[in-house]
Amino acid sequence: MFGELEELLRIPPYSLSEKEKEARLLPIIRLGAGKALVNRHVRSMYSKLGVSPESMEDLASVPAVPVRMFKDFDLTTCDPEDIVRVLRSSGTTSHRPSVVPLDKITTTNQTKGLRSILGAYLGDKRRVMLVVDHPGINAPGRELSARGAGARGLSIYAREVVYLLKEEDGGLVLDLEALDRARKLASVNEVYVFGFTYIIWSVFCAQMEERGLRMDLPRAVVFHGGGWKKLKDQKVDREVFSSRLSRLLGCDPREVRDFYGMAEQTGVIFVDCEFGHKHVPVFGEVIIRDVQTLKECPPGKRGLIEVMSVLGHSYYGQAVLTEDVGRMLGTDDCPCGRKGRYFVVEGRAEQAEARGCGDTFRER
Repeated sequence: MFGELEELLRIPPYSLSEKEKEARLLPIIRLGAGKALVNRHVRSMYSKLGVSPESMEDLASVPAVPVRMFKDFDLTTCDPEDIVRVLRSSGTTSHRPSVVPLDKITTTNQTKGLRSILGAYLGDKRRVMLVVDHPGINAPGRELSARGAGARGLSIYAREVVYLLKEEDGGLVLDLEALDRARKLASVNEVYVFGFTYIIWSVFCAQMEERGLRMDLPRAVVFHGGGWKKLKDQKVDREVFSSRLSRLLGCDPREVRDFYGMAEQTGVIFVDCEFGHKHVPVFGEVIIRDVQTLKECPPGKRGLIEVMSVLGHSYYGQAVLTEDVGRMLGTDDCPCGRKGRYFVVEGRAEQAEARGCGDTFRER
């Protein structure tokens, strides 16, 4: 089965039809779920649901862990001595972060997954990476924040990394020396830009405009994610964001690509195509669930987003029910040409509650 996962990580990430992908993913998911039963909480969930990995007939029948379970339960499925890093989410919902244990197998799979996805947008050539954040988010250590994980993960395509912000008096400010360095590097290299959406908007864009600064990055590709709730409260949508940022960077607004991802599923990100649709790579899946019944929604119906991945080895990440809502737009027929499912994210569920498996999850 290791060979099947390696093969999925080698082929182009949007090259399989949905039917072909499910046929490859399901055996890997079953095997991973079977190994995850070593965790007493996961074992309890499967037992109370009356489900065994061998009985799962399709991806929709795989029990999903409500995402907030990562805040309350140890979901480790490997030997604790094999854990090399602990990833903590931002904890925006309850001010308590999710805790995600990572072993070498998982981090290697995640790196390969991100390389596969980024390669589909950047090509084969490594580029200079400009990070709209400060270098302290990626400081060495066993624990890593979601921002640090994002910067570290997306740096796999970087020949050199430049952080455009710095910490000063407890806040973030433009690093003008770094901006000059970025301009010089960009004059002779292709670049890509990464940052968290709210930080880009509230710090980078605001301070660039206050100082009357611009960059000239006509071939840059921008990846950004996270923090949309705060921006939507300010009536900022994707088009407004892309227009403002592309004007400051001097890049094509169509290359300002929002992505959806989560700390609990690092390595699988869902990046916008040219039509603003988020695409699912071959080593992951997305299912939209009815908020009340948790049954799979038909295309076009709004529901909770469930994300699936075959990259995790050190924790149960086969299926995670998020507290975000979205709609499935279609399968295998996006006008951009990418195969598989594509969807949109519409924000956070109102008064989100852990549902479905939550009641069965508690072992004690």
